[in-house]
Formats: sequence, structure tokens, C-alpha cells
Amino acid sequence: MAFSKISSPTLKQLFINELETMILKGELKIGEKLPPEREIATMMQVSRSVVNDGICELAHMGFLTMVPRQGTFVADYMKEGTIEILVAIMKLGNVNRDYIRSTLELRTVLISMALDTAVEEMTEEQFHQMESICEDFERSDSLSDSAVCLYRLDHHLTVCSNNLLLPILFSSFRAANQILFERYLGKYGKEPLHRRNLDILSAIRNKDTIRAKQIVQESIDQTISGNTEIYSAE
Repeated sequence: MAFSKISSPTLKQLFINELETMILKGELKIGEKLPPEREIATMMQVSRSVVNDGICELAHMGFLTMVPRQGTFVADYMKEGTIEILVAIMKLGNVNRDYIRSTLELRTVLISMALDTAVEEMTEEQFHQMESICEDFERSDSLSDSAVCLYRLDHHLTVCSNNLLLPILFSSFRAANQILFERYLGKYGKEPLHRRNLDILSAIRNKDTIRAKQIVQESIDQTISGNTEIYSAE
């Protein structure tokens, strides 16, 4: 058996994680000006280059705004941020109903769009690839591996749609989707989603687009406000 190399976060990543947490917890408030980089470096006992690189990345993500000759400020990150903001919120565990509902609703729209053409145009090879992913999910033995399989399955549907932008757009939500899948699997196990996968396979085999979309919608509805909701804390 091969073992993967264990690596620790860099000082830059630790710095980013610390500021993300301070911002998301409200310790650094929206609009607040950060101290000068040299002062931050002294307080956190890291080099100024670590601070500068970290601040630049946080600005790229949408957590901070750098204003020439004025300084660096905490941005209104929910309005100006990237998808990385949502991922940071979910990793922190500070995720509320609105974030989860919005993510699931967007996922429903993207998968529904994919199914509109994927069901009719999916080749036998693509269908067998989908069956293989479902089998990988059934054999998976960790939350992480299971979540990756579920993402692969949904992403495969976007590829089969032959829409050039759908797979790219769906990929941008990969981390957020996998975090939600892990949350779901931790609460309810694999069986509900295994049944969902088999039902979708059956609908696609029968070229039944309406039924395939209905299965996806019902699964999401149950996760948002039904028997398998994932809002409550672990």
C-alpha cells in the first residue's frame, strides 16, 4: 500500500486562514481598515512578504480591498467576493440556511440545463462511464471519496450536455458542492443518494428527460426542506 506525503500549510496559507476566520467571525468588520503590513507582520510574527502575498490573495478572493495611498480595507465580501468566499464560509462551519439553499438551487438549475440535452444525446460510452461512476460511489468508503464521486457524476452530466460552458461553470462550484455532499453523507449515509443515482440511470436509459429532472428536483427539495435537510448543525 502506498502512503501519500503529509504536508503542512505554508505560513502564507496560515495567514490567509487566520484573516478569513477573523473576517467571517466579524472580528474584522466590513469597511474596517487593516493596520500597515509591517505592523501586522510584527504582531503575527511572520515576514512582511508573507503578509503582502496573503493580503494580495485575500483581495483577489474578495475579502479585502486595496486602495492606493489609502490602505487595505475589509471588503463587502458577500457582494464583491468570488466562489472562494462561499467555500471559506462552509469550511469554517459558519454556513446558514441561505447559503445552503442558494447553492443547492443553483446546482438544480445547472443540472436541469444539462439534462435537457444530455438525456437524449448521451452515447452508450458516456452512459457506461456514468454507470462506472455510480459503481465507484457504491464502493467508496470515506466521506471525501463518496463526495468526489457524486461531484464526478453531476459534472459528467454537464459534459454530456455538449454545452461548452456548463462544465466550466459547474466546476467553479466543485469545492462548495463537495463540502455539502460530505455534510449530507455524514448525516444520512450513502443509501439515499445511491437510490437517486440508480433512478437517474434508469430515467436516462429510458430517454425520459422529464423523469430525470424530476428525480434531481425531488432530491434537492428534500435536502432543502424535507426528510434529508442539511441545515442543522452536526
